[in-house]
Formats: sequence, C-alpha cells, structure tokens
Amino acid sequence: MADHGLKFEIESKTVAEFRSLDKSGELILQPEYQRQAVWPERAKVSLMETILLGYPIPEIYLAYETSPEGEQTASVVDGQQRLTSLLAFLDNRFPLDGLEDDNLRNKFEGKFFKELPDDVRQEFFQYRFPIRRLSNLADEFVRAVFARVNRVNMVLTEQELRNALLPGPFNEFLKDCVAHQISAISGIFSGERRKRGGDLEFYAEVFGTCIFGLSNKKTELNERYDEISADFEEYRDRSVEFLELLTILSDTIKWAGRTRWSNIVDMFTLLHTSWGLREELGNVSPGQAMQVRELLDLFQRAVSDRKRNGGNGETISLLSSLADMVGMTVKEVEEVVEDYTSGIRNSSDLGSRRIRSQQLTLVLSKKLNS
Repeated sequence: MADHGLKFEIESKTVAEFRSLDKSGELILQPEYQRQAVWPERAKVSLMETILLGYPIPEIYLAYETSPEGEQTASVVDGQQRLTSLLAFLDNRFPLDGLEDDNLRNKFEGKFFKELPDDVRQEFFQYRFPIRRLSNLADEFVRAVFARVNRVNMVLTEQELRNALLPGPFNEFLKDCVAHQISAISGIFSGERRKRGGDLEFYAEVFGTCIFGLSNKKTELNERYDEISADFEEYRDRSVEFLELLTILSDTIKWAGRTRWSNIVDMFTLLHTSWGLREELGNVSPGQAMQVRELLDLFQRAVSDRKRNGGNGETISLLSSLADMVGMTVKEVEEVVEDYTSGIRNSSDLGSRRIRSQQLTLVLSKKLNS
C-alpha cells in the first residue's frame, strides 16, 4: 500500500459548527477543483428533511490546512452540495417545499428555517455530520482523494474529474474559451452543461480536433486531453490562434437569436472548419467579411429548413442565393446541404463529423478563395 503520510481522522461536526466555520471564513466550500452547486430544490429539501428526522447521512471529507502562523482552513473535498444546501437553508434562501414525511409535512411544509419553532431550530443546529478529516495534505493528494471518492460514487462527470486531476495552463486556456464572448452570444451552453463542465469539455474536444484531426469523441478525448495538458507549452501558440479565431467568428456570424451555430454539433463543425481556413479568414477585407457573414447565414438557414421541412419551405430560394455566392449550380449546393444535414444524425460519429466538415469547408473555401 502506498504511504504518503496521509492522515484520515474520523470525527463529527454539528450544523452550528459548520455555520461558525463559514461565517469566520475558515470553510472553503468550493476549492478550485470542485464543481459548482448543482443540486435541485427537491434534493436540498430532502437533505433538510433527513436532518429534521435525525437520520444519518454519508460522511463529509474536509481537508484541513494549518499555516505556520496557526491559521486554519477546511476545504470541502466531498460534501459540497450538502453543505452549500445546508448553509443556504440556514440563511432562509429556500423553504421546505415537498416534504415526504407526513408528520413533518403537516408541521413545516412551506416554512423557511427562521419560521421553525425555537426548539426545532435548536435541535437542528445540534445535528452531527460524520467527518473524514484530511490533515495537511499536498494539493495533488487532495485532488486525488476528491477524484477517487467521486469516481467510486459516480457523481462527477468526466470533465469534472479532469478539472480536479489536471489543473494548469490547459485548463486555464479552456476557461478563457468558455469566458469568450462567442460562448455567450451564441447561447450554445445550457446552464446545466456549464455547471457540469460540459462547456470546458466542448472546447477541449474542439481544440484537440483542430490539433490532431477528427476522431470519435468517446475513443480519443481523454488521451488527447492528457497529452495537451502534460505539455501545454508546445500548444501555446496554437491556443492563442484558437482564441483569435473565436473573436473572428464572434464578429462575423450573424447572431440573430438561435441559429444552427447555437447547437453543439454545428458549432463544433464551424470551429473545426474555420480552423483549417483561419489564415484566409484572418485576412479578409471588410467587404469579404460581410459576404462570409451572409454566406454562413444562408447556409445555416438552408440546413435548418432542409432538416425541418425536408426542403419544402424556402430552401430553393436559399440554395439559389448560396449558389450565386460560391459560383456553383443550385443542384451542387443542394447536394452539399443534403450531405451536411445527413451528417447531423449520429453527430459524434467520426463519419458524420467528416461529412459535415467536408461540406462546410467546400462552400466556405470557395467564397474565401474567390
């Protein structure tokens, strides 16, 4: 058995003690490797009900660190959702809606913490959480414990585990991508996807694809992520180019509400295709930029119409305008749109990704090189 001098002490803490730790600033609820609070209201209420009933809950992992000056902090390694929910309830941020126990429901349904009787609140404060105390561990071991506990419990996504185990410049670059204006104006990421690290994973996959080529997501993402993370300096220049490309596209695309480019599948294709044409895109004149803007808008509208109406809506008019812009026949452009649309099915399949990129590259390169 590996011995890193780890200390795992078992103890307990009351609700009142956790509140005091939080108020004093000694409790770090969300270390850098932790995910955001994602529990729905029903889960939060269920935990409060468990405490009111006096039932046990799984232990909480705390990593204690003491400075040479004697200052101590406790970082939550496992149990963030529970403690965040607990402290929110104590601060009267949500009521007890949807209680399952008949007795509790009759007494406390719809009540905030401050509205509970004095004796109930006093007893609530005395409820004890089981604690697994990790004392003065190196950051790498705390992250390893975090990942191991959550992998066993199957509560983290793959990206949340990567965030914990692979901090560093690649992770910071992905955060820059997520913070880029294109992420906001495209509306590509739902709140749930952002909370679970899906936005970081998306950019990690796209960047890896730009560097290494198209692949099946499930088979190569982890390997590519590990390689880039291990030696990010080798990819630093290309990361700068990638961020510059995001700026070009955010300024070029016609963002009028949701478009095809607001979908994960289509944005993936747009970024991969544009990466291969980044030199041309970076050198277009203002007039050409407007033409590229119109071309991409026509293309996404034609694909949407084909997918929605089978080509029976305004597709013919859109195809005709596209054909004029790229110097192709209507029939040729129709085949491009049809092939691209067929590639939306089985969206992460390698063959489908290749079809979409080929077809978008075909029309976009004709405009850029004309």
